[in-house]
Amino acid sequence: MMLRNTLVLLALTFGSTSAFAPSSRAAFTPRTTTALNVAIDTSDIKNGMTIELDGEPYKVLNFSIMKQARGAAKTTIKFKNLMRGSTIENTYRSGEKFQTAMIEKNG
Repeated sequence: MMLRNTLVLLALTFGSTSAFAPSSRAAFTPRTTTALNVAIDTSDIKNGMTIELDGEPYKVLNFSIMKQARGAAKTTIKFKNLMRGSTIENTYRSGEKFQTAMIEKNG
């Protein structure tokens, strides 16, 4: 009985004796995200946004979301290539991800 009281007293003073309990000395370190690795969903697309496709920056000119009675929604996006000036129009299923492009303006 004396040993049990000692163990209970030690557990109360030093924290949990469980191997799965978090340590009270552990520090929380939040993850930081940079503008280089931001992935956006098709539902987050906005006009004027710059994204990266095939290693080149594109600007979103306009987009439309087509919801169907059965199946997933589809998003049609019209892009302008910022390097060449050409425009393309692609259709994507909902849930597809894009990488944002980091653009620096001179001037």
